[in-house]
Amino acid sequence: MLKRFVVVVAALLFLPVLVADAATGDLSLRYRGTAHDALFDISFDNSFGIAVGGGGTVLASEDGGLSWAHYVRPDTSLALLGVIAEGGKRFAVGQSGQIFRLDGDSWSPLESGTDARLFSIALGHNGLVVVVGGFGTILVSHDNGATWSAATIDWMPILNDYVEPHLYAVQIQNGVITVAGEFGLILRSLDDGASWTVAHRGEASIFDFSIDQKGLGLAVGQEGLVLATADGGASWRESGRLSGTPLLGVWQSGARAFAVGIRGGYASNDGGRNWKSVTRSDIETGWYQAVASSASRDKPVLVGHRGRILEVDE
Repeated sequence: MLKRFVVVVAALLFLPVLVADAATGDLSLRYRGTAHDALFDISFDNSFGIAVGGGGTVLASEDGGLSWAHYVRPDTSLALLGVIAEGGKRFAVGQSGQIFRLDGDSWSPLESGTDARLFSIALGHNGLVVVVGGFGTILVSHDNGATWSAATIDWMPILNDYVEPHLYAVQIQNGVITVAGEFGLILRSLDDGASWTVAHRGEASIFDFSIDQKGLGLAVGQEGLVLATADGGASWRESGRLSGTPLLGVWQSGARAFAVGIRGGYASNDGGRNWKSVTRSDIETGWYQAVASSASRDKPVLVGHRGRILEVDE
């Protein structure tokens, strides 16, 4: 994700977001579930894709997202809310503190030590795994998920309140752990989760973000919020609002970006400076929770309501 020349994008990212009326790209329906299905997250490892959702649903693709089928599932009837496929490793997280690791041809349940709802998971070097979730939950493992420790954060000086914010997204890039969630919070750790600093705080919740190897990134959230960074997430600046409804997922590849959420989807071809509303398919009437792409096809793939998977052909 996010591959762009630093000098050019550093200038573009901090300009106001402009939204045009015209839409770009067709949307191909790659999978359709039932009216009661829901998919909450998607991840790709080269051409292998995996999507998870309600009732422990797991779908997989072996061809970069062109086709999808039911895949081996963990022993749970609860919703799976986050998934990661990277470097041959596969993990899924969900309700009631559930964490699963795919070992061979079956999912192994891992003891998380919490019953909090878990939303997102990221993998790092030397067995580092980080999970985030409800009520300020940050879980860190240094042994590929065998054992976990909970980060201890004093929220009072950060939020001027005793509230424990929900944390919705996590990414590990260039050895830096970045976490985002309620109250516009973006936290960073430079020491594998031993300590944390605040990179951003606001009012609107942040539901997803992406940072690339060159340090360029976008974050999205409530009321169409868009934030941008050009320094690996050390600092963020609001670059505009795309809608009045939540944006739940964001994806970038070079100058291309795609943001999706509740009754709205937006495409950009200039690093997030200008966006075009996508009005085809059911983007304007349904909801899509997450977006990712395979290395082989490099096209945004969306998952969401009715267990639907859409691919954007730009």
